[in-house]
Amino acid sequence: MNSDQSPHDTTAGYKKKYWYGDLTDSGWYAFSSDPLELLEIFQRYGPVMAGLPSWKDAVDCGFCKNKEEYFTRIRNLCIAWSQSGIRQYHASEEVRLIKLVLILRETDQMISRIAEQVQLWQRMLGSDSDISECGSQCQDLNHKAVAVPKTDGVSLLSRDIISIQASRKQIARDVSVRCEALLPNCSALLGPLVSARLLEEAGSLKRLSRMPASRIQILGSRNAIFSHLVSGSPPPKHGLIFQHKRVHAISRKMRGKVARTLAAKVAIAVRIDFYRKTLDPVFLEKAQKQIERVSGRS
Repeated sequence: MNSDQSPHDTTAGYKKKYWYGDLTDSGWYAFSSDPLELLEIFQRYGPVMAGLPSWKDAVDCGFCKNKEEYFTRIRNLCIAWSQSGIRQYHASEEVRLIKLVLILRETDQMISRIAEQVQLWQRMLGSDSDISECGSQCQDLNHKAVAVPKTDGVSLLSRDIISIQASRKQIARDVSVRCEALLPNCSALLGPLVSARLLEEAGSLKRLSRMPASRIQILGSRNAIFSHLVSGSPPPKHGLIFQHKRVHAISRKMRGKVARTLAAKVAIAVRIDFYRKTLDPVFLEKAQKQIERVSGRS
């Protein structure tokens, strides 16, 4: 091989290119044994490679000494390839948003469960002052003076719940910011939190953009659909989009119609977000007017 030719250059005079080296006119040229360097070569020249030959060819090339070392290096290359794919996957803003939604959901469930037990404990002691407002959604926790010592474990847990709630609010803000950047049109229609939950339920923006409006309408109503299929109960009229104020604040008689209209517009908004990735004020204005018109008929 000429000194001015790179051994990795596809224009060089080689007969075959393998993942561990080149078979050139002048003989074998073995690549580095470092998995990351091998991965870079493999990803760059993968389409023109001859394939995975016998381990004996790799020994003849000088890439390895024996069969065991050959398969060990294949294993290291596969691990490096998998790690690279995982890093690329986790670097996606879409994946990070879905993970934040999962964290937010787990945080809500944790606060609700712990706060309920703490409230029951305070009632057993004849004091209801640690958690005065908890409810099913565990909205705001007001920490006041309690009859039990401040070093009591449950009292400390009550203060921890209040701290977790502050963190929960910050997580919700982070979800909103990320969702407005990733799904600007859908966030404008549904709100960023509901839009993010739709994305998490669908699994990916690509999958959500390919869903028909009828499926988006009931997305998130898995239990109701299962009950309908098993026991023959009425099918659900809405799923996660019920959290939108125009759906849950309207009369039961009109919820189905409003949910259908809203889902149809959300399906279009998601497609705009997926393909154009920009805010469409004209579409949003028309969509809002139509939703308001349908809602006003109640």
